[in-house]
Amino acid sequence: MTAVKLTFSQRASAGSRLFTIAQRVILIVALLFLTIGAWSAYRAWVQVRALDMRVMSPDVRPGLPVVVQVVTSGRNSVDVRLELVQGTHVEMLATLRVAASHDGFFDPRTRQGSMMPSLTTEFLAHFEPGPAVLRATAIGRPQWMRTPPPVVKEMAVIVAPR
Repeated sequence: MTAVKLTFSQRASAGSRLFTIAQRVILIVALLFLTIGAWSAYRAWVQVRALDMRVMSPDVRPGLPVVVQVVTSGRNSVDVRLELVQGTHVEMLATLRVAASHDGFFDPRTRQGSMMPSLTTEFLAHFEPGPAVLRATAIGRPQWMRTPPPVVKEMAVIVAPR
């Protein structure tokens, strides 16, 4: 039996192949986490993707539904308020909280929420007949010592006489 002797350069090249493979695997994993982190940072910065509000008629009467839909990044929870504003008189009609994803950093899926409150006689009794504004406001959560600006949608309506 003869022992095969490897030279230093042969041993170094065999070890360096393993080292090169390990380097490439670490580089791929690091780039993957960097990409996920960059997308997550954008989702933390832009938390409300879309806010939409619809009413069936510009004349608001009891029983008329108001449809509010919101799409969020899913990184944090988002609160949505629906208010009726007439001059200096403001009253909240409904609220909605769209929950965050279970793991907001890694989960890139958007979260959606909607509400469809109806205007009641009791609610509209607090307002005078005439022009008013329906306002939907979506507010995200603080991230990196910054609270994103609220997203606001307004719609001019007319409060119908009783």
